[in-house]
Amino acid sequence: MIAGSFALDGSPYVRTRVNLPRLNVVGDVHFLVDTGTDATIVHPYDAGHLGCPFDELHDPVDAISAGGLHTYYAEAAVVSFYDGEARYDFRITIQIGKPHPVTDRLESLLGRDVLNQLEMEYAPGRRQLRFYLDAER
Repeated sequence: MIAGSFALDGSPYVRTRVNLPRLNVVGDVHFLVDTGTDATIVHPYDAGHLGCPFDELHDPVDAISAGGLHTYYAEAAVVSFYDGEARYDFRITIQIGKPHPVTDRLESLLGRDVLNQLEMEYAPGRRQLRFYLDAER
């Protein structure tokens, strides 16, 4: 079982380890869980803290995000969760936001590309957010 948490405002979060092998970048990201987002997105604030070299990103894709049309970069990634005993790896194509005054302030989003591979227990009244692989239940 992978445990998430709720912020004071009730927003659901889960901490992951993000590995961008081509860029030799590895670090933790606290993702906002977003069932309305197709792809997992690392916005510029978190990408900067990871040490992401923005000038080495390629494969731009324009996408509608908060505040309008913005540029994101597709990058092969491994998103890993830890439950205290085991590590769960998901190999996905992550979207990295190009620095921009609007996207710089946005939180990184864990999208359905990962969430659809898990079962989620979402109980904000009990402040419980848990994720399970099918075999765990």
